[in-house]
Amino acid sequence: PVSIRVLQFSSQAAAAASAAPGSHSPVLADAVAELLVGACQGTRRPGSRILLLDATFGAGGHTRRLLRAASEASTPITVYANDRDPAAYRLAGQLSESLPPGSDSATVVPLLGKFSQLAEHAELTGVEGIDGALFDLGLCSTQLDEARRGFALSADGPLDMRMGGPAEADSPTAADLVNGLEAGDLAALFRAYGEEPMARRLARAVVERRSGPRGPLRTTKQLADCLADAVGSARRKDSLGRSAHPATRVFQALRIAVNNEFIELLSGLQLARQLLKPGAPCLVLSFHSLEDRLVKRVFANRSLDDLCCPAAWADAFKRQRSPQSLHAEPPPPPPQLWQLVRFDSNRGEDYLMAGPAEVAENPRARSARLRVGLKL
Repeated sequence: PVSIRVLQFSSQAAAAASAAPGSHSPVLADAVAELLVGACQGTRRPGSRILLLDATFGAGGHTRRLLRAASEASTPITVYANDRDPAAYRLAGQLSESLPPGSDSATVVPLLGKFSQLAEHAELTGVEGIDGALFDLGLCSTQLDEARRGFALSADGPLDMRMGGPAEADSPTAADLVNGLEAGDLAALFRAYGEEPMARRLARAVVERRSGPRGPLRTTKQLADCLADAVGSARRKDSLGRSAHPATRVFQALRIAVNNEFIELLSGLQLARQLLKPGAPCLVLSFHSLEDRLVKRVFANRSLDDLCCPAAWADAFKRQRSPQSLHAEPPPPPPQLWQLVRFDSNRGEDYLMAGPAEVAENPRARSARLRVGLKL
C-alpha cells in the first residue's frame, strides 16, 4: 500500500481578496496558494522559478492568488493558464498583458483547449517538469451569469451548455440531447450523471413534451418548466439539505454529457501527471459527489470500473451482483501513480473544505472539496 503523507496545513479564508474585481470568487484560494507556492519554498533553490498549471483559468481568481503568493515570497513564477472557454482565454491574455513589462518575475501563458488537449500546446512542449497543477471543476460564476450559455436555471437562454460555446461546433448541445435521445437513454443519462432518483419519470416527461404540439425543447426555461411539472408538488433538496429546483440534477447531467466532463478529467489528470515533477502536487476542486468520487479513486490508485459511461455503469452494476462475479479472478491491482494527501487540519481526512467564514463570503464554496495527489 502507498504510504500517506500527512500535510500540516492552516489557513484563514480570504476568498474575496483573491477575486478578480467584480466577478467570480475563487474557492479555497489561500489553501491553493499555500499548497502550490508555499510548499515549494522549502524544496527549491532560492530564486528558482516555480512553474504551475492552472488547468481551469475561468475568471482568473486562483491564478491571481498564485501570483500574489509568489510576489510575497519574492519567487519568480510562470502560470500556464488553460481554459476551453474562449472568453476565459481572452481574460488570461488580458492578465498576461497587464503584468509589468520588461519583468520576468511573474508571467502568465494563456492556453486554449480541453484537458485532453494539454499535450498539444507548444508552450508546454519541452517544459522539463512543472511544480504543481490545479483543476477547479464545474462552472465559473461568470458562465452562470450569461443566459446565452444555457447553464443557468435562473435565466432563460438557449439549451447550449457547451463550455467552449459555438467554438465547439462539433459537440452536441443540450438541446440535441433532450430532443434526440430515446426515453431510456435519457433516463440512464439523468441517473448516471445527475444521480436523479426520478430519472424515468423525467425522461418520459421530456419525450412527451417534445413530441407534443409545442415541439422540441429549445430553451432552459422550457426544459426547467417541463421537469418542474413532472415532479409536481414534491419538494427537492440538494445534498446539503437546501431547497433545490426540480431540474437541478438534470441540468448537471446534461452539462456533464455535453462536455464529456469525466473523460476529459481523466485525460487531464493523466496528462498533468506526465508534466509534473516527481513528488509535485496536483490539486482538484470538485463540487459534487460524482466528480469527487472519481478524483479520489484516481489519487488512491483504485480501479475506475467504467464510471464514465451510463450504459457501462448499468452493466458493471449487474456484473457486480451476478453469481459468476463471486468466483471470478480478482483484477490486477492498478499501478501506483499517485499518493493521496491527508490533512491534519481536517482530522486526518483526505480533503479540505471551506470554513464558515469563506462560506459566508462565498456560498458556492459550501459544497467544494479540495483533494491533492502527489505524483509518484
